[in-house]
Amino acid sequence: MNKHLALILLLVAAPAFAHPGHDTHPLQDGLLHPLTGLDHLLMLLGTGVLAALTGRTLALPLATLGAMFAGAVLGHLFGGVIGMEQMIIGSLLVAAAALLVPGRQVLLALAMPLFALFHGWAHGVEASPGAFWLFSAGFVAVSGLLLAAGFGAGVLLRRHARLQQAFGGGLLAGAALVLAG
Repeated sequence: MNKHLALILLLVAAPAFAHPGHDTHPLQDGLLHPLTGLDHLLMLLGTGVLAALTGRTLALPLATLGAMFAGAVLGHLFGGVIGMEQMIIGSLLVAAAALLVPGRQVLLALAMPLFALFHGWAHGVEASPGAFWLFSAGFVAVSGLLLAAGFGAGVLLRRHARLQQAFGGGLLAGAALVLAG
């Protein structure tokens, strides 16, 4: 039943999770966005946890960060793309599923850089042309720190299956909050 509800919520997701208008303080806005954008925060922490749980050490976080930055450049150059918001929500659902279904953890974790591409794409679209590089520098730097924090949490969760499931449930709840917002 929960799977069906999640899919229904995904299909009716409200567009524009990004927050346009980062002209005034682009570096500060970039530094703060990963901390204040719930979708971004949860995706990064979830990916860091998955990297630790699946033994991907730095490969998964670095691929995620690289894909996010590449997406930002693509969004800056080409504008929005159909399905961008749904992919952002999908990232939270996939990270949650990976924690709730350990047998598919590695496969689902490897999909996270693809989803990060769309997170970055949204940021590339939202950043003003003159502020793009400063905004991107800020959000990439803090995103790397959040991936590292998630990795640290994942190391602590390795031996606690119930806490892993609770974290996965938290990601699902966070996805619902993002959809409701």
